[in-house]
Amino acid sequence: MTRKRVISFPKSGRSWLRYALELTEQAHDIIFSHDEFEYNDGTKPPLNFDINRRYQNYNIGSDKILYIERDARDTIVSLYNQITGRFADFFNYQGDISTFIRDPYFGVDNLLKFQKLWRRLATENNLPIIRYEDMHSDYQAVLVKVCDFFDISVSLHDVERISEMASFDNMKQVELSGQSQRPWLSPRNSHCKVRKGKVGGYSLELSDEDIAYIQSRMMHFDV
Repeated sequence: MTRKRVISFPKSGRSWLRYALELTEQAHDIIFSHDEFEYNDGTKPPLNFDINRRYQNYNIGSDKILYIERDARDTIVSLYNQITGRFADFFNYQGDISTFIRDPYFGVDNLLKFQKLWRRLATENNLPIIRYEDMHSDYQAVLVKVCDFFDISVSLHDVERISEMASFDNMKQVELSGQSQRPWLSPRNSHCKVRKGKVGGYSLELSDEDIAYIQSRMMHFDV
């Protein structure tokens, strides 16, 4: 049986796309996954980067798999805020963001290895890559592309309406209202799921030294 999957590293924009797809009322059969990189287990289970395991876990030849990716600098900043906010009770992480990006478990190296792994899988198997930055620049165009890939029938009016409903401001209002029926779109530990959602916001939260470090690791992993 062909399965539909959306794969992403945490904090790469999955919830933003998921919310819109659910509004189509045709996404009940789509599986949303972080490929076992959930970062919600305080025991810190080992992170696995074996490409063969992906071929064992997913029927990549026939499943409809879409991969979402976001700039690593913005992603790692957002992950830090989640680990020290919504997931603070899981890990009780006490380090600052400079320590976090260099951490052997949470740090940017594992994010970059994940991105490199899934870029390879996408390239070798012709899987579509959706970029967070493209969702910001033209959300409607991305939504049309994704719906077409998953055989979801939507009109231009539907796309316009859903894109407006899935704006960051509207999603934040839904979350803060307490009326969301989605556990993944509800405050936790007094921290909201929907934060800033900016492109390039990392420059306001990372020092020049930390930015240079991340960029050096991006060059090291060729990501």
